[in-house]
Amino acid sequence: MRQTSGVSQASAEPAAPRRRGVGARGLLLACLVGAAAPGCASHDAVVGRAPTVDGAVPTWSTDFAAADDAWEVQTVLDGASVAFGARNADTADGFVAELRFPGHAGVAGTADVGPNLATQIATKRTFRYGTFRGRLQFATCAPGEEIASAFFLFFYVDADTNGNGLPDNPEMDLQVLCDAPSFVVLTAWSDFAPATPSTPEQFLKVSRAVDLATGDIYDAPSETTRAFAKTGNAPELARGSFVPGGFHDVGIDWRSDEVRFFIVLDGAELTLLRVTDPRFIPTVSMQLMLNLWHPQVHWVPRTGEAAYPANDGILRVDRVSYDGP
Repeated sequence: MRQTSGVSQASAEPAAPRRRGVGARGLLLACLVGAAAPGCASHDAVVGRAPTVDGAVPTWSTDFAAADDAWEVQTVLDGASVAFGARNADTADGFVAELRFPGHAGVAGTADVGPNLATQIATKRTFRYGTFRGRLQFATCAPGEEIASAFFLFFYVDADTNGNGLPDNPEMDLQVLCDAPSFVVLTAWSDFAPATPSTPEQFLKVSRAVDLATGDIYDAPSETTRAFAKTGNAPELARGSFVPGGFHDVGIDWRSDEVRFFIVLDGAELTLLRVTDPRFIPTVSMQLMLNLWHPQVHWVPRTGEAAYPANDGILRVDRVSYDGP
């Protein structure tokens, strides 16, 4: 997912970034030097290269009862952390993974912006096609603040294999932003080129936001804009059971001819977005990732500058699973 930051940095004085070194298990590597470095395009949910390890397994799952060697871990900011086997009474086995993004009262909304500074876990394995499920408790925050919690698949391709003049960016994102906790934002990317001193960022994607409180649907008007516009209403998606602070089952079903984003509510699996345009259906193996980070601006339904969270944001992961095609 790409960093949504069309707001001028001059509107507020950012606090000095609170960063620390990333250990050997971190994903950032040299990409912390700058998002425009080779192989380090600025993404909404990830930065850095995926490992070359390919895990061709028919099924795989974890309930995060304890740490294992299946995950790469990224914590960049002071106070950020990832804890496997954290106790939680709201899950069947009593354990979760906790990803913590550090909050700070009084910090400018332009501070520590973007997924380069995310708290993140990513599978060391890569996967090609199949169904990915996660049971998650998305981060919460006060109105006006913003944290994006993401469940997504990504792989960095240092090439333009489709010949459209932009670097390939196979990526499929499901996100919830804490300022609009009834909204789920779905995006399938094909290409992305970060901004340079002389050129704006360029990308191709399809995006949808679904308000599960009302069933209202918002789509991106074009493949080259970050904006959303209301396009309709799906009464079957109006579900009062999607509430902040609860655990919810979400998923991405990735086939060679279709990508389907879904959520399970009230015992029913609900399709939120179906992508059939082959340009936006990845064909390369990808990592499964989860993270949370601070966007500089709100995405939907309101826009404009977002405040930095005063308190820590925590994404809790009860379990994830993969079923092969």
